[in-house]
Amino acid sequence: MRKLAKLALRREPAIIRTLFFLGPLVALLVPKTTVAVLILLFLVCAGLTLARGGDLKALFRIDVTLALFSATAAYLFLNATWSLDPERAFTKAAWFVLIVLMTYGATRALARWPERSLRMAATAFLAAIGAGVAFILFEAATGRLATLTLYHVLPFTQPNSLKGFVVRNGEIVRIAPGELNAMVAIMLLALWPTLLCMVTRLGGRRGCLAAGVLLVAASAGTLLSNHESSKVGLVASLIVFACAIPWPNVTRKALCLVWCLAFALVVPLATAAYKADLHRSERLPLSAQARVTLWAYTAEQVAAAPVLGVGASSTRKIDQSPDNRKMQWRKRLKTEGFGWRAGAHAHNAFLQTWYELGAVGVILFMVTGSAVLWSLGRLPPKTQRFALAQAAAFVALIAFAWGMWQGWLMALTGLAALYIALAVNVYRAEAPEVPPAAP
Repeated sequence: MRKLAKLALRREPAIIRTLFFLGPLVALLVPKTTVAVLILLFLVCAGLTLARGGDLKALFRIDVTLALFSATAAYLFLNATWSLDPERAFTKAAWFVLIVLMTYGATRALARWPERSLRMAATAFLAAIGAGVAFILFEAATGRLATLTLYHVLPFTQPNSLKGFVVRNGEIVRIAPGELNAMVAIMLLALWPTLLCMVTRLGGRRGCLAAGVLLVAASAGTLLSNHESSKVGLVASLIVFACAIPWPNVTRKALCLVWCLAFALVVPLATAAYKADLHRSERLPLSAQARVTLWAYTAEQVAAAPVLGVGASSTRKIDQSPDNRKMQWRKRLKTEGFGWRAGAHAHNAFLQTWYELGAVGVILFMVTGSAVLWSLGRLPPKTQRFALAQAAAFVALIAFAWGMWQGWLMALTGLAALYIALAVNVYRAEAPEVPPAAP
């Protein structure tokens, strides 16, 4: 082990620069790789800390927030016992535990890195996200020209399913608009740590100018895309960032309140939206109209198991049931244009928590999430605005897009925390009066 540790430390610059460049860049351009990237970055952060003589137990020391995550994980395993898809539910509970442990271990390891290592990681991270933002902006502005060219030159890179694609004479001429959505969401969560790193590393007017250019480029890429959830997340994060500059404590408390109210009010709001005929409103995009129906159906089903829920991952199983599709999917199809169903998930993590985990799960996630948001108050004051903006974007994304058990999205949550931890620790390294600690 000592020989391996010495070898790792000798190769440390190459390891850090390579993995902190390729990891974030690959995760940004190929969203399904977030799982592998999170594992690799955890191994790098923790491995180099241990190679310097760090204490493994210190990386996983129990605190209040980690104890709350542990309680939530314990309930997920219990809840999986009555899930209609127990194998998948147990797998997701185990993955939840691994993500929490890797995220805690990596962020605490980064807090123990020397200044030189942090700067190398930050520089590589800045280059990766800068290149990724430029690529996404180009793709969004040109209708995925680079990807189309890749598909034509190397046909084996084409996806197995061409649903939503336009194909003429055997050639793809247009890519499904949703293909860019996950990339844009990852860019949004990486944006605020990148801006903090950029302002810290470049400093002064040059840092602010570079950060402004990156923010404009990322915003343009988001607005040119078809991902409405990321657009909402961008607006929410900009508002929170602006408010957190003069009022960081008030903004943090307000974000905690929004987090709690999202759980408390999601069921009645979903029902009210449907009753207000928003699923037929031409002012809303078709995807939003469909979500109103999905939310209303899911909200109606919450009453069947309000305390403990129907079990994690059960929504997907119920939707795949032939009997359910025959009885429910087409029940109101003729009048609404959408099946009366929840789909594989409700496209709303707050509502999905109510349906699958019940009030017990809601309380656990509400308290645990609030503890995480509250802990941001321990960060250096000038970094809190960036962390709160990232948190606001995350809340918006899980409120409108994807399902809470998708593996790549769960891993992205850990990566987002690792990115902001890197940015905060780089700031601490540049400001010696601030004691280093894991965010």
